[in-house]
Amino acid sequence: MSSHNRLTVEMTADDLVAINNALNEVCHGPDAIPEWEFETRMGLDRATAEQTLGRIKIALDQVR
Repeated sequence: MSSHNRLTVEMTADDLVAINNALNEVCHGPDAIPEWEFETRMGLDRATAEQTLGRIKIALDQVR
């Protein structure tokens, strides 16, 4: 990812937990978005969403 696509945002641990939980549900929950419509509904492919989820988990580990 190039630097012009990056953004610095301040969030609380609670903010990160909320985003983590929501993204985890759409990727892995019992009502996860099916692969065939994931990109249409989320605006990115599942692999990218899972990479984002991984980065959020790393950030959460740092603040806990």
